[in-house]
Amino acid sequence: MTTAALRIGDQLILEEDYDENYIPTEQEIHEYAREIGIDPNLEPELLWLAREGIVAPLPPEWKPCQDVTGDVYYFNFSTGQSTWDHPCDEHYRQLVAQERERAQSCHSRATPAISRSAFIGSKKDREKKKKKKEKKKKEPLGLKAPG
Repeated sequence: MTTAALRIGDQLILEEDYDENYIPTEQEIHEYAREIGIDPNLEPELLWLAREGIVAPLPPEWKPCQDVTGDVYYFNFSTGQSTWDHPCDEHYRQLVAQERERAQSCHSRATPAISRSAFIGSKKDREKKKKKKEKKKKEPLGLKAPG
């Protein structure tokens, strides 16, 4: 991921070696999906967010850094903020939440329509039964209307 490095104190400032042609494996996508809150088995419709997020480049003001133990973190040279997570991860977590809300609102808008049509259907059935009963009452004894 990183090639060039500059040392400031005991911290190593790295340069991102971004490869726009990199294609992550399905395993990598599923691991990243879990990191941003997606269950790949239960929410395959959200995996596109993981596919996009795993290859997202660092924002321009961020640099990967390495501490004395060898762990990599990210530092924003404009704001002084640092994080262990890739700076885009939180953005993708928010997108996951938004997509879930969007899917939920689409689902809840569809549900009343289904319930309403089921209600209308049952109302029509009741009206048909009522008409059949009325028709049977009007028929002469011995004659029956078909079923």
